[in-house]
Amino acid sequence: MNTQEVTQICVCGGGNGSHVTVAQVGSKSNFKVNLYTRKPEQWKDQITGITKNSIWEHKGDYIGKINVKSSDPSQLGKGTKLWIIGGPAHVHETILRQIAPYIEANSFVGTLFAQGGFDWMAKSVLGDRIQKENITVFGLLNIPWLCKIKEYGNEVRIIGPKTGLYTALTPQGKENKEELTSLLERMFEIPVIIVPNFLSLTLTPSNQIIHPGRVYGVFSQWDGKQVFNPKDVPLFYEDMDDFSANMLELLDADIQNIKAAILKKFPNFDLDNVLPLKDRIIKQYGVQVGDKTNMRTTFSTNKGYATVAIPMKQVEGGVIPNTDARIFWEDVPYGLCILHDMGEKVGIQTPAVDKMIYWHQKFMGREYLIEGKLNPEFINQTGCPTRYGFKTIEEIISYSSQTTGSPKL
Repeated sequence: MNTQEVTQICVCGGGNGSHVTVAQVGSKSNFKVNLYTRKPEQWKDQITGITKNSIWEHKGDYIGKINVKSSDPSQLGKGTKLWIIGGPAHVHETILRQIAPYIEANSFVGTLFAQGGFDWMAKSVLGDRIQKENITVFGLLNIPWLCKIKEYGNEVRIIGPKTGLYTALTPQGKENKEELTSLLERMFEIPVIIVPNFLSLTLTPSNQIIHPGRVYGVFSQWDGKQVFNPKDVPLFYEDMDDFSANMLELLDADIQNIKAAILKKFPNFDLDNVLPLKDRIIKQYGVQVGDKTNMRTTFSTNKGYATVAIPMKQVEGGVIPNTDARIFWEDVPYGLCILHDMGEKVGIQTPAVDKMIYWHQKFMGREYLIEGKLNPEFINQTGCPTRYGFKTIEEIISYSSQTTGSPKL
């Protein structure tokens, strides 16, 4: 493709990642950035991405212009080549259904963070349009940078850029793979590595175990009522302790056991990118990790994780864990529940995953897991493969193989 042509993208959602995408991509003369948000009036026409104290400080701040901002997707679709969703997994389906009528043929639809079975979800929304209209569905393994909004609709801090963007796409052909790689590398200035299938993203140890494991590590004795002094609440990563790190290791072991069980049945299916958690962090953050000795030090000395706070809610007398935050509503139904479902389908137990679901759901007002089984009442509010009609691991692997160009298994 001609890299001098102006490409129009649409950023969907108003989260941290959407702010950086608008700032970074909107700063480039060969891109136009539209913004789909419920609160367009709260966004300035230019967004600043602050790089100070990050490894990108030498690049200076990004000043990104917004072409059109609207809460009406019909105003944003004409000429849009790439749609990218920046919100948490539990809002992805709502956004997909809202933008679907305005997605044009030969375009790309994806997410900054494809933790929650995004390909299954997109297929359920777009159906055979994907094939007939040559629509490419894509997702990133991880958001390209750790980042934090400084002022909503105006400024965002870029804290820790990744060293590579591990990306899945479906269907996977030579032309759309090359075009997507070119687009994303020009947008984010980070090398793109295409992974063989979306399962490589769904099963990768990431937020879906890091967030619950750490929150449990700090608040395992919380009764839902105790109020904390803000000064006593540790930082999410920099203050990582051995108890939390051990919980992460147990959760990571569940994922690696699921991977091993899949490969036992399907030895030719490529899950090479589903690395153990510690190895994955070191690979993604590289020199930003100061001490790679163990799980605790890998987190606590990672400059890319610096300064991040545990989400808390102000109440009378102090703070409590924010049970309305995405670390509950994304990482449990669109993370842990998927892992439990995959474990069931390959016939293994997931004790650490189950322990985290049981603990978190106490504060969410719903029971995703009852007596070791997924609750049918709430299955449609999760990203579980069962929710999308997959009854067996054979069906999941067959679908993944057909849509990615992997060899028939």
